[in-house]
Amino acid sequence: MRVIRLFLILFLMGFEFMAGQSRELDSLSVAIKLMPEDSLKCETYLRIAYLLYSGEASEMYAEKGLALAKKLKSPRLVGKSYHRLAWCYGLDEMDKKTAYLDSAAASFTTINDAYGLGNVFDTKGVILATYGSIEESFDAYQKAYDYFSGIPDEERKAGVLNNWAIAEYTGGNTRAALEKYQMALEYRLKEVPVSHIDIARLYQGMGECHRINGDLDLAATNYLKGYEHRKAADNIGVVESMMSIASLIYEAAEKEVDTTTISALLNEQGFQSSYDLIKSAEQTRGVLDRPGMQNAIMDVKRQKYLLNKDFEAAYNLLEQQKEFQEEYKLKASSLEALADMKVRFEKDQLKIQLLEEDIMNQKSQKRVNMLLFSLGGLLLITLVGFLYFQNRIKSGQLKLNDAHREQQIISMRSMLEGQEKERSRIARDLHDGLGNLLSSLKVNFGSLQINFDDKNSEKIYGTASEMIDEACSEVRKIAHEMMPQSLKKLGLLKAVEDLVIKMDSVHEFSAELHVHGAERTFDDNTNVMLFRIIQEALNNIVKYAEAKEVSVQMTYGEEWFDLTIEDDGIGFDPHALISDKGMGLKSIAFRTEFIGGTYDLNSRLGVGTLVTINLPLGTINKA
Repeated sequence: MRVIRLFLILFLMGFEFMAGQSRELDSLSVAIKLMPEDSLKCETYLRIAYLLYSGEASEMYAEKGLALAKKLKSPRLVGKSYHRLAWCYGLDEMDKKTAYLDSAAASFTTINDAYGLGNVFDTKGVILATYGSIEESFDAYQKAYDYFSGIPDEERKAGVLNNWAIAEYTGGNTRAALEKYQMALEYRLKEVPVSHIDIARLYQGMGECHRINGDLDLAATNYLKGYEHRKAADNIGVVESMMSIASLIYEAAEKEVDTTTISALLNEQGFQSSYDLIKSAEQTRGVLDRPGMQNAIMDVKRQKYLLNKDFEAAYNLLEQQKEFQEEYKLKASSLEALADMKVRFEKDQLKIQLLEEDIMNQKSQKRVNMLLFSLGGLLLITLVGFLYFQNRIKSGQLKLNDAHREQQIISMRSMLEGQEKERSRIARDLHDGLGNLLSSLKVNFGSLQINFDDKNSEKIYGTASEMIDEACSEVRKIAHEMMPQSLKKLGLLKAVEDLVIKMDSVHEFSAELHVHGAERTFDDNTNVMLFRIIQEALNNIVKYAEAKEVSVQMTYGEEWFDLTIEDDGIGFDPHALISDKGMGLKSIAFRTEFIGGTYDLNSRLGVGTLVTINLPLGTINKA
């Protein structure tokens, strides 16, 4: 029954609003024709859209407001237009409503308009709560409250808290609703002048929460406070307050709850009993013009008869109430139909006016379009010619660059291949020529049978023998470094492993090799280039890094081969390298590019150095 009463009251208020709305629409539709294209006209478009509330006509005016706002380049008006558009659609088009609200928020954000953002999120909260998304509405209300707190705007904060409390109440959380109502009340009580009607609504909501919680004394206290403020505002809402209190008394009596405190509160307001409340409500000025309120009074009277077990009176009142409601429905439907016809007529008139304006605009626009089309054609021809000429220049430059690049690659390949061939030749000559010669010398020298007369001669002989051994080792070492035999015989992985073991045993730092994935076999050229890269990187570490730990990592993937050489040395600034000290790094980059890979160097002072080589396996020729 409460839902029916609320519907009837809202309908009557809506009908009265439509009458005022129609008058304002008449004046605005005439005034807007004479307005220049400025912000006032944009605001007027949005006001008309607000009065029409929803539907095609409302959407059309909001769209016109948006177009003018964009023309004026006003983010504030653009945001307001999107905000208005969000109200033009029903709950069955939530995607459009939320999209427009998001656009409004984005526009207000560009100018840090906290007031606009607060309104957007307050609206989003109302829409979400109405749609049934209660939890999501809480987040929206929190954001709205935060924005209004930053301005600050106490009146708008109170409005948000009131809506938030209703959402909490709807979700069944009366405790949270009471907290929000109380906060809103504190803001309202500080307003000058005091808004008695807004305060009364808060007290009414708090009374409903206490009533659900079973605290009937507190419920009555809040209902009566709402009554006082409505009475101070001479507002017909006092009927709602009185009927709430009377209904509460009958509910308490039905539950056999002590009503002494409630009665005392009534006496303070001049009421001797619940019946005085009903009589006072019936005699309130204007109640006879409010069928919804009359129906609410009959509901409470029937509750009284049922409590007193006067079932015949309750039945007769119910029959009277049904007749009253049927009669009201007929009147209401007639009034609704009349109001609907009026609104439709207004909308049709507005559409006709807009069509006339569009026709006039189209005629003038055609002339402008012809001129713009001619200028655009000329500009397009000029632009195409310029782009064609520019493209020819770029194409020629690209071909020249490609040719130059190709020449560089050919030169680089020839140089590297020549270097490796020369290295192989020198290594072979050292090993087969000088190495064999030193070995023969060692054998012949050792076969000499000499009886030394003194220890000094014997010492010289021993020293010479050791020097021949050292020369043999050095020749083998140089030959191996220039072209390791394991690289050709056993492949890249074994050659790198030997190199890392040698570095670890000869130098002060600890060197390790980590291999991931199944080993792939590359062609000799790729093996040599990768080995030289690792060799050059390790030589740089020996010369400059002062490292304690060195890690070489080789990863064989499905599509890529990844190589990293990392140290924990002193590091350096790659941009501040002296040219002669950067030749090793240039050699690494040069060789990486030669085999089709990518090279990355990462180093900072005091952090160490990381060299990364990435090589696509698709570009490598397999052995």
